[in-house]
Amino acid sequence: MLSTLKLTLVESLRYRGFLGQWSWLAHRLSGLAVLLFLIIHVWDTANATFWPEAYSYTVEIFKWFPFSVGEIALMAAVLYHAFNGIRITLLDFKPDWWRYQRQSAIVVWLLFAVVFAPIAISMFSRTMNHCNTLAAEGLSCWTFPTP
Repeated sequence: MLSTLKLTLVESLRYRGFLGQWSWLAHRLSGLAVLLFLIIHVWDTANATFWPEAYSYTVEIFKWFPFSVGEIALMAAVLYHAFNGIRITLLDFKPDWWRYQRQSAIVVWLLFAVVFAPIAISMFSRTMNHCNTLAAEGLSCWTFPTP
């Protein structure tokens, strides 16, 4: 996976396709982020059955502030990857629509922003509520959970 990430970063610096380049880069990086999440998710979910103590501990780690913010970033990755994947699929099935590639990329970015903004606000509010609960107990959101 690291070689794929390296290839993505190197190729993104070489290509100068403007909006197409940024759409490609965002699609590639969001796909890698979703893949990384799925690997962690499968491992963590398996722990629920085979190692319940580890599962409970990882749930506490996932409530830690940096992970909560990462969860918001993951939601952004999933949404963008889905919307852009639909765009790419439509363009592949209708090749004459490629002349609207720039406009369709703009529509994807706008649709992503409109859908993601309320979700991000809701998720961040939940994170801040958790931080406030910890603060009421005299703890910090930034303290890494201990087993």
